[in-house]
Amino acid sequence: MNKIKVGIIGSGFIADHHCYSYSSLPNVEIVGIASNNKDEANNLMKKYNIINSYFTDYKDLLKLECDAVSVCVPNNLHKEVTCNILRSGKHALVEKPLARNIKEAGEMLDVEKASNRKIFYCENNMYAPSFSKVKEIIKEGALGTIYMGRGKEQHSGPHSRWFYKLEESGGGALLDLGIHDIACLVWYLGCEVSEVYCQTRTIQSDRGIFGTCEVEDNAVGILYFENDAQIVIEESWTAPGGYDMRFELFGTEGQIKVAPTFSDLVSVYSKNGYGYAVEKAETTKGWTFPVPTEAWSFGYPQEITHFIDCILSNKKPLTDSVYGYKILNIVEAMYKSAKTKKIEEVV
Repeated sequence: MNKIKVGIIGSGFIADHHCYSYSSLPNVEIVGIASNNKDEANNLMKKYNIINSYFTDYKDLLKLECDAVSVCVPNNLHKEVTCNILRSGKHALVEKPLARNIKEAGEMLDVEKASNRKIFYCENNMYAPSFSKVKEIIKEGALGTIYMGRGKEQHSGPHSRWFYKLEESGGGALLDLGIHDIACLVWYLGCEVSEVYCQTRTIQSDRGIFGTCEVEDNAVGILYFENDAQIVIEESWTAPGGYDMRFELFGTEGQIKVAPTFSDLVSVYSKNGYGYAVEKAETTKGWTFPVPTEAWSFGYPQEITHFIDCILSNKKPLTDSVYGYKILNIVEAMYKSAKTKKIEEVV
């Protein structure tokens, strides 16, 4: 069997998940990592036994013979890096959000169309086992018509300085976390968002070693769907205790609640603490709820497996560039609402 050869641009938290996911597939070979952080990249190469090349300039990585490249870099680099990947004749796996704004995203879609290569939009939550099960249950008609619900993601804040800088990130908690909830909710309801309302705030402006937070660290919004459903989303970068994400959906025939974090699958009480519970958890002392096989629970290997299968069979992915653009467009309408303090139409 010929192996699918892939490269990775970036070496941080998300790049680690991509390395883990690729390494679990026998028909995939990681041929190189490009990063401006040599120590981080070397650690990944050792961890996943990647014996090939390290590059400081990602354009040198693109000269290699490979099929696809993961884009695991700050948001402000998504457009440039993705377009260069496509122009080099390779598919691009782009982490969310697709870009900082729909103008950049539109340019990426234009290059995709001209290149005859694909953008695979990395929205891991739609591949997470618990969230996929929710879609299956909805599709079988268990809830009837969904008319109300809630999506929520919160933690104490991102790992890297660039998230807090407007020029590099393009937005804060809404763009970083809310985009997950919106992507799943549009998928769950199977219809378009017609209008939105949103409020944003910055609660913790001083981020210590990361400097000043220039973007919103909390956001609350309402999605008004074409089927008249109203869904509230709540996003926070100021919540201590680790990563928490969940949905509650209410329909005419039933309701469903799902939370792969802070569940009772594994509950631990420890006076002394232990190694690791879940992303962003500052301590493991007291009561904790560790997430087993975190990358798997959050859908990263399933997402990558699906994308590789789409490359091999030339299939349309569940989350393509058009879907990424659609979700980003909803986010932009929410930012507009936060400024105007009015309900805004999604156009």
